[in-house]
Amino acid sequence: MLLNAMNLKKSYHDITVIDDFSFHIDSSEIVVLVGRSGTGKTTLMRLLNNLEKADQGTISIEDAVLCKQGLKGAEYVDRKKRRLYQNKIGMVFQDYALFPNLSVLDNLLEAPLAQKLGSREELAAKAAGLLEQMGLDDKLEAMPSTLSGGQKQRVAIARAMMLNPRVLCFDEPTSALDRESSDSIGKLIQEIAAGGTGILIVTHDTEFGQQYGTRIVSSSEFVKNR
Repeated sequence: MLLNAMNLKKSYHDITVIDDFSFHIDSSEIVVLVGRSGTGKTTLMRLLNNLEKADQGTISIEDAVLCKQGLKGAEYVDRKKRRLYQNKIGMVFQDYALFPNLSVLDNLLEAPLAQKLGSREELAAKAAGLLEQMGLDDKLEAMPSTLSGGQKQRVAIARAMMLNPRVLCFDEPTSALDRESSDSIGKLIQEIAAGGTGILIVTHDTEFGQQYGTRIVSSSEFVKNR
């Protein structure tokens, strides 16, 4: 088991969106979360990425722990241990979240340079290799504003892959893409999973999820008797 989340609970004021829900992702698995808007899909993804805190539960990736269930709810580890966890997970946002004032190459280099994962020369070579894999080897110096939606999505994926995540999350990866571009992204996700990365996808595109996912999870499972 690669990622393991046990007995998660998350409420906003008096509304419970996730209640005693357990969830896992295995190596090379593509798990697709489907369900109506407002039923907790994005909340679960944000909990796993430490963008929000769980009220209760335990979350870990391999031997790296984000939080453990304690007497008074979820107890989060210290910053150093949390960094170990966060180094194992990446997220590709729905709006791509590229820095508009940076070139494609500099978008890829920003985080790994900040985390001192290698020299600029080493990381630039890695970035060039990832962009070539994604069919964007001629876009190294391009600015995000000049790219199509599908190209921006591929740059966002390459940027996440620069940190060598064990688990990679996608929030609505095809929402702004036509079917041809969506299929291209789906095949790319399958290639990434084949290398051993666990994949989590939140999507309203059930056709995409059924075609490219290995397991479908409905947000109706987040709260019993919903």
